[in-house]
Amino acid sequence: MSDANSSLPSDYDVLQGTGRHPDEWFAFLDLAGASTWQHLEIVSWFATNADYVSADWARAVALRYAAARGRSVPE
Repeated sequence: MSDANSSLPSDYDVLQGTGRHPDEWFAFLDLAGASTWQHLEIVSWFATNADYVSADWARAVALRYAAARGRSVPE
């Protein structure tokens, strides 16, 4: 993993901060077709589909998702 990935929140942190494990979020995002989306599109998905998730957590999960799918992680 790169240095950028090492600063991403842990599975536990995501679960505590959002109420869902990253794998759950990743499954929802995969079903929505997010594997081809840009970072801001993924963050916007949270605003539409997960109102209770803060913008900070939406960005953090979007970064984790990109890293998990082997995509570049925006700085």
